Amino acid sequence: MSFHITEIAILAISYLLYKLTKFHLSSRAFHSFAVKNNCLPPPTQHTTLPYGLERYLILFTGFKGIDILETLIRPRFANTHTIAIPSLKRHLSTVSPENIKTILGTSFADYSLGASRAANLGDLIGHGIFTADGESWTRFRAQLKPQFTRGQIGDLEVAERHLGGLWAGLEREADGGWERGDLGKGLRRWTLDVSMEFLFGVGSGSQVGDGESEKKVRFAEAMVVAQETIIVRLRLGKWYWLVSPKRFRMACKTVKEFTGECVDRVLAPGYKPVGDAKKFVLMEELARQTEDRTEIRDQCLHLLLAGRDTTAALLGWCIVLLSRHPTEFEKLRTTVLAQFGTSSAPKQELTFESLKTCKELTHLEYETLRLYPIVPLNSRVAIRNTVLPNGGGPKGDSPVAVRKGTTVGYSTYVMHRRHDIWGEDADEFRPARWEGRKLGWEYIPFSGGARVCIGQQYALNEVSFVLVRLLQRYDKIESLDDGPIVKQVTMTLSPANVSVRMHRADA
Repeated sequence: MSFHITEIAILAISYLLYKLTKFHLSSRAFHSFAVKNNCLPPPTQHTTLPYGLERYLILFTGFKGIDILETLIRPRFANTHTIAIPSLKRHLSTVSPENIKTILGTSFADYSLGASRAANLGDLIGHGIFTADGESWTRFRAQLKPQFTRGQIGDLEVAERHLGGLWAGLEREADGGWERGDLGKGLRRWTLDVSMEFLFGVGSGSQVGDGESEKKVRFAEAMVVAQETIIVRLRLGKWYWLVSPKRFRMACKTVKEFTGECVDRVLAPGYKPVGDAKKFVLMEELARQTEDRTEIRDQCLHLLLAGRDTTAALLGWCIVLLSRHPTEFEKLRTTVLAQFGTSSAPKQELTFESLKTCKELTHLEYETLRLYPIVPLNSRVAIRNTVLPNGGGPKGDSPVAVRKGTTVGYSTYVMHRRHDIWGEDADEFRPARWEGRKLGWEYIPFSGGARVCIGQQYALNEVSFVLVRLLQRYDKIESLDDGPIVKQVTMTLSPANVSVRMHRADA
């Protein structure tokens, strides 16, 4: 027995010495790398507990009542634009446009999404464009990008058809032509229905009165349940697997089974496509490229997850801001009626091309996305020793060495509100600031570089369409919430409520 214990002790000590030696050698190599590239360390965030353990404690105490973007994230950058975050793992964070350009653009090959993110999301949506790196990502991107051509994303017939369900969710006041309600839930239902027709060729049946099957409704509910759990798991990083309740596992199973049945129908011999020259269905197009059932299913689920909540969130923010800025509402409505006419007396058809020419509508969307970017926080993991162009040293103007395995976070929300970039009114809603302004790396609501969102024009087209229809239908809008705007930070940034009161123009 003692012989075995001695052997185990020797093996344990040998392994420990191996790890320590490896760490020492890699540290020396990294130090030499930093010196060679004239790098200096960035400032380190002050923390109360060792390794910034208070950041982990909040995972268990929750974020209820806390605006994490304003109280936890933004204060980090009060005196710097790049900072080292004390953590159990190496962690940097930046809001420098030059650094973000390097991460997403010029040094794209030096970073990956990280294995834990892919494994976590994979339980719900499998392996696809938003979790893949390297050659797999390149192939998925090449497979999907051609599907988002102007012809496909310009089809607004489905969006128009489901708008009735959105308006039907509002409560009619007794007289005066006013309608009221929280549009948040209705917007999420509307985007789910439209997205599912575009991706699967079927509606989800999530809106009142659609009459779709119970199975489709269960699918919509399962998507919500699964995402609620994934939000918690994302905050746990590589320890995501610790949270896997039965409710979550059953929801993932429901989502994958429903989508799999849609794929089986499309791949079945003798299947008659729903899509035609006028109607595009992504799943049918993918089935022409591959018969891999899992790949088709996962690619469609990736796009559904990416497109549904993001479009609903942007619409929600636009409506919230217009309801709190009546002058901007009046200006935009005047422009829309002059260009597109009213519902009963239209001047031109709503198309991708005609909506893009309405610059005031574009300015509203750009300003909304500046203040409330749908993905306010993101990160990459360095897969080799690399360099950020600035943030190091006492003045923050020296390069920063990034060690292999370091997580580099960046906050679009904070960068979009930097006063030195956007002016002293950076926290104010002012669409006119976009008059004559060009887009640069200081503005990345749809990410940037090689991974720039392939569906951004599709989303903006849908948002523009709904806003025009809303402005034609209603001549006044009022917020039913007089308090500060409350953010809901989950997988996306959305308004906690979109409670409004709107007056019918033809009342």
